[in-house]
Amino acid sequence: MNRGRHSAGTTGSFYRDLTMMIVGILLVGAAVFLLLYLFAGDPDPVAGETTVPAATSSSVVVSSNPPSTSTTVSATTTSRPAVTTTTVPVRPPQEVRVVVLNSIGLAGAAGRMTQQLADSGYQTQQADDIEPQQDPSRIWYREGFAPEANAMLQFLPGALVEPIPDPEVGAGADVVLVLGTGYTE
Repeated sequence: MNRGRHSAGTTGSFYRDLTMMIVGILLVGAAVFLLLYLFAGDPDPVAGETTVPAATSSSVVVSSNPPSTSTTVSATTTSRPAVTTTTVPVRPPQEVRVVVLNSIGLAGAAGRMTQQLADSGYQTQQADDIEPQQDPSRIWYREGFAPEANAMLQFLPGALVEPIPDPEVGAGADVVLVLGTGYTE
């Protein structure tokens, strides 16, 4: 009986081809897992290895002395094993432009807060309303004014301090205080 023209001449070549196919499948599988590992990160650290996240803390020091005394914000970042401390000077109130926006509909609240800020020496703009209602209150700052925004927590305790989400909000102001839910006078 004649064999087909595609049949193997010897049985040894069948096993060699089968071995090559299995090795190829294993190599492709290993490459896929390697790529997944590289792009997804290592979800499971090595047994016995402990991962310790870096601790970050910051504090605000506000002077109750006359406006000529500068206020500083001190940020401390701790990571294993070194400790780094950075002190950033805070601009005096007369160099910071502030606007207060009311998101809770409490009549006159933004105006009264604006007066408090003006009495403390800040450059204030006309108070206004903003929608939607914020929960909790926010202190938004423009680039370079994070220390000043943190110093303003004394006027709006419990507020979130964040970079300004929309550059059009509070145009001309360096810091925007948004009175949100939980704000009381």
